[in-house]
Amino acid sequence: MVAVLIFTGALYYANDGFASETPSGQSSHETARITRILEDNTSLTESGIIFGDMLVEIEILTGPHRGATQQSTYFLNQTANVHLEVGDRVSVRVSIFSGEIGSLQIEGLERKGTVLTFFLIFLVVLGLMGGKRGIMAIAGLVFALISIIYLLIPLMLKGYPVIFTTFAILTFVTIVSLVLLCGVTTKGISSMLGCLTGVGATALLTHIAGNLTNISGFNMEDIDMILSTTDFSQTEAAGLFISGVLIATLGAVMDTAVTIASAIEELKLANPYLSAKKLFKAGMNVGKDTMGTMSTTLILAFAGGSLNIMILIYSQGSSLNQLINSDFIVSEIIRGIAGSLGIILTIPAVAIISSVMSSTSKEK
Repeated sequence: MVAVLIFTGALYYANDGFASETPSGQSSHETARITRILEDNTSLTESGIIFGDMLVEIEILTGPHRGATQQSTYFLNQTANVHLEVGDRVSVRVSIFSGEIGSLQIEGLERKGTVLTFFLIFLVVLGLMGGKRGIMAIAGLVFALISIIYLLIPLMLKGYPVIFTTFAILTFVTIVSLVLLCGVTTKGISSMLGCLTGVGATALLTHIAGNLTNISGFNMEDIDMILSTTDFSQTEAAGLFISGVLIATLGAVMDTAVTIASAIEELKLANPYLSAKKLFKAGMNVGKDTMGTMSTTLILAFAGGSLNIMILIYSQGSSLNQLINSDFIVSEIIRGIAGSLGIILTIPAVAIISSVMSSTSKEK
């Protein structure tokens, strides 16, 4: 109960001062519905892409101006290529001036319902397949998302040190998630300590590699927009690169830690007389099988996220030397290698801690 109160207080403090209402002269994103098609000046090309514009009447469904109707012109091109129909729900940006709607821009179809439905399906399947542990995993996932979105990001925007704050909150997320999954047990504690070792190693390696290659948050996409539209200082913005790597790596590191700790626990239950040395050796053998797949998973995840950019670079006939020296490619390589090394270093840490704790618990 005390922990819940502390976490609730931290959420309130972190989000205090961020206005929930849209001030005059700013814009908000709302949901609207197409009520009439006034003009349709679109055409379909041979490649299946629709170009042109549509003049539509929409009704705003959310926000302080709910129920208001406005006309808006929607432009179709390669990126915005959905032909609107009456009844479609769309996401709109409403610009407010002196409390009234100044202008309204349609940004695309409203996808929130579909996304939430798929997320709900994922949670239901996880709960049904995992049983009690699946439900605990859902609780851990929800807690992690709340901590990152409503605690980490607001604290960053308030000027708290990016790297330290990220590591502290990820430590908290790791502890809560593993307590929910494993309880305060030998497996849970050894997984926590090993996971934090791996995340710490990832942070250190990313920092070293970033300094050697002069890669930091300033080389990230959209950093200029962040600096121009928020109160982020240039000093703290530099740490966003390491922060992003840590967040992306945590899940894989946690997975590896729990896998090894679970294997050692099962061996100990099957044969209570196994020594710490034999348990460690068994844990390392499991880890060797795991490290290859998890490292590949992590690197491919980074590569998949940057596939479009890599296609664009490759199509320009860039040489290997040019590719290996570009900020984007170097940053992705550092992400993948630092994260993979973090996973690899998690394995012996968990194997040592888990085998020693399991052996000691038997002796008691």
